[in-house]
Amino acid sequence: MFSNKWKEGILAGFVFVSMIFMTSCGGDSEEAIPDVSEIELSNKLVRFEQLMAGLDTNKLAEGVQMLNSEHTEFYSVFFRNVLPFDTETAEGFLGNLQGYLSDKRIQKLQDTTGIVFKDFESETLPKLNHAMKMMKHYFPKFKAPNFYTFVSEYTYPGFVFSDESRDGVGIGLDMYLGADYPYKQLDSNNPGFSDYLTRTFDKEHLPKKITELLLGDIVGRAPGSRLLDQMIHNGKQLYILDKVLPNIPDSVLLEYTEEQTKWVEENELSMWAFYFDENLFYESNAMKINKYVNPSPSSPGMPDAAPGRTANYIGWRIVNAYMKKSGATLEELINIKDAQKIMDESRYKPARK
Repeated sequence: MFSNKWKEGILAGFVFVSMIFMTSCGGDSEEAIPDVSEIELSNKLVRFEQLMAGLDTNKLAEGVQMLNSEHTEFYSVFFRNVLPFDTETAEGFLGNLQGYLSDKRIQKLQDTTGIVFKDFESETLPKLNHAMKMMKHYFPKFKAPNFYTFVSEYTYPGFVFSDESRDGVGIGLDMYLGADYPYKQLDSNNPGFSDYLTRTFDKEHLPKKITELLLGDIVGRAPGSRLLDQMIHNGKQLYILDKVLPNIPDSVLLEYTEEQTKWVEENELSMWAFYFDENLFYESNAMKINKYVNPSPSSPGMPDAAPGRTANYIGWRIVNAYMKKSGATLEELINIKDAQKIMDESRYKPARK
């Protein structure tokens, strides 16, 4: 049951919304998925964690030299930032590496990662590369990055770096071992290992999270600090991700459970009215709006069933309505920095359900 405050907010907000938006955007129409089979990629995959595990501890200096010469850029990032070993002296570095490779916990983590991702090349990589082809289709200047998989001892799910003539993307496979993996036992006080986050630490979410990293460089940052600015900005990213990853479920796109996805779909009008009633669209106090746009287990003021980041869902719906009316390209959408313009011209109005 909705609380009285929630129901009153719906009524007040709906009246106000109806006065402004007199036409409905209608239901979503199915668009044909572009055929990108003819697009060729020249990027590469490097299973760096396998190369690390295969180092001969009796010939570490030679093995390290080979890694550095063959994968110079990633080698530098990995050993300076991911595993910040002592690089002041060769002896210090090799001593650190020797201890790391001999650590039973690391060996077990390497083995577990190897089992979970034994089919990475045939199962996960094709999904990533299809997304890269879709990115190339929509953004012709886009150049598919090289992918480097690694184990970071639960530190980095992914990052983008400069890899000579193109981007490189590091993929921390130990951050995608599955919802049943005991992440919380590693550090029960670490909010990064909360259930609502670790639920998405799996193979199904990996292509979305990695593509989102790359898209972040293209879309840039939100142009303002108001909730409206951030929800439209995040709505743009969801809209584009939905285009370049057309085969993933909405629950993966939104990083919700199936029940949460159903809830936001069924309560779109109520959420829209809530934001009007609470005067949140133009709120810029980060403490008041954070949970509506950033990862969170809930949305304050909404029923317990409401997940966090509900404003992003509304932003996605607004952007969807805008794109249907404007016929803009994805690049044109990205270049519109005025969130108010997108909301006004979308004439978005959620339908009653």
